[in-house]
Amino acid sequence: MSILETFRDEARRRGVLGPQEPVTLHAAYRLVRDLPYARSTDAAPDTVVREWRGTAVGKHALLAALLQALGYDAAVMLATQYFSASGAPWLPPALREEAGARPVPDVHAFLRVCHDPVADEWMTVDATWPLAARSLGLPVNEVLQPGVDQRIGCEIEELFHVPDDEDPAEVAARILALHAGDEAARRETFIDAIAAWLSSSGEDVR
Repeated sequence: MSILETFRDEARRRGVLGPQEPVTLHAAYRLVRDLPYARSTDAAPDTVVREWRGTAVGKHALLAALLQALGYDAAVMLATQYFSASGAPWLPPALREEAGARPVPDVHAFLRVCHDPVADEWMTVDATWPLAARSLGLPVNEVLQPGVDQRIGCEIEELFHVPDDEDPAEVAARILALHAGDEAARRETFIDAIAAWLSSSGEDVR
């Protein structure tokens, strides 16, 4: 079974896609965006679908695979960033205080998607934060409009393109090892704390 079929069947089973509704560009974006922001066992698309959760790398690896199956060229982009009090003012008080005292290194992910192959026009797509998280002040992208770049959910330090023949999660791990260094464990704890905060904020946010 293809990743598109697996995703479609799981979305229908969970009641977030109609019984006869197809997975289109807009449906794929909406469903992946609204996956709970939480770490999956690994970032492989099949795992993200099976566990129905993911963080930035896992969500965008899955979304890229879905869009490619739908006939779109989609490239995973990775960006080093730091969670800081000024750059992420939406953080809850305890995490904002920690990030204010010492910014937390991270690797963010988003996509570049070719929406017009004839004109070779591409757009930026960021499906990191679930729609319901907008009530908490997170930089959520509410609408996917072909030809319009979405807001990237971080302040980029350095940008990387993931080659088509490489696993985004493996590339992200290599970048993170260099970017975070001995702060890697702290970063993992911080990401889990964000996920726990979102989960505790209400059923709709999860």
